[in-house]
Amino acid sequence: MNIFKTIIFVLLCFVCFQTARADWLKQNLNTLAWLHDVYFVNEKTGWIAGSNGTLFATNDGGKTWKKEKLLTEDNIRQVYFSDEFTGWLLCERNIFNRGANASSYILKTTNGGIDWEKIEFQDIKRERLVKLFFNSENQGFAIGESGAFYALRDAEEKWKRQASPAKFLLLDGTFADAKNGVIVGASGSIFFTEDAGETWKPSSIFNNPTAKFNSVFFLDSKIGWTAGTQGKIFQTTNGGKTWREQTSGVTKNLNDIFFTSQNKGWAIGDEGTVLYTNSAGNVWILKESKIKHKFEKIFFNGNKGWIVGFGGTVLLYDAETSQTQKPVLKK
Repeated sequence: MNIFKTIIFVLLCFVCFQTARADWLKQNLNTLAWLHDVYFVNEKTGWIAGSNGTLFATNDGGKTWKKEKLLTEDNIRQVYFSDEFTGWLLCERNIFNRGANASSYILKTTNGGIDWEKIEFQDIKRERLVKLFFNSENQGFAIGESGAFYALRDAEEKWKRQASPAKFLLLDGTFADAKNGVIVGASGSIFFTEDAGETWKPSSIFNNPTAKFNSVFFLDSKIGWTAGTQGKIFQTTNGGKTWREQTSGVTKNLNDIFFTSQNKGWAIGDEGTVLYTNSAGNVWILKESKIKHKFEKIFFNGNKGWIVGFGGTVLLYDAETSQTQKPVLKK
């Protein structure tokens, strides 16, 4: 009996030790801004963007963050860089003082964020744009409310309005390569393209969900996942043509999804929801969070993961110090 108790004690200590080295740790950027996005260009250079023009940058892989000069007092919904020099900020004007101006515009840099140029969308109405995404040839797309759909083709400088596959809210899009892409949105809608966005076709989705899909992520041209309201997660293995539901085990809204390999992935959402899988989504594990803010975006840069959200929330996960697949959250 004593030997048995000793073995159990050793095993418990081992599990506790492993778990302690697998935490999402809260980072302090001394801001209460609503942080909407985090993006890394390479191993060293990254950006965090949020409300009221909040913009942070790092050049040491996130060890330290510097608050950038105020470029705008409008919300920055997204930050994206195609390389260390060329980047875009998707900005959203305050609805109460925008006047006759459009809701959305872009700030673009070609020198790594030293200077930024304001770019307006052509023929834009009052719709709010919520997402920029690019294919492997740096052709750009912008989507948003009421099916708003814009494209930046080849060497053109103007974002031009395009025919949209939907008349309702589109929320996220991604390309696996130059030709194959997917967009998702409200009313359980998913569309795919195989010709670099010239045409978009509706996907077949089993169980006909009514959820709003907030995020889509692809590992390659075939395998991808989408996540949305009501805790819905769906997977495709044929480039977005058909989708099957996975059991998330939660009903909280999911706002973003990210996979680091074919098996290991994360989904985050409202009220501090964090889900983890090491089985390609066949089983999702809910991680308890002491932080109950809305989590907006998750991004992995090599072995390090970042979550940002409401109230200046920034969380860091370092896989190099993790010896387990059962991470937890700590303040």
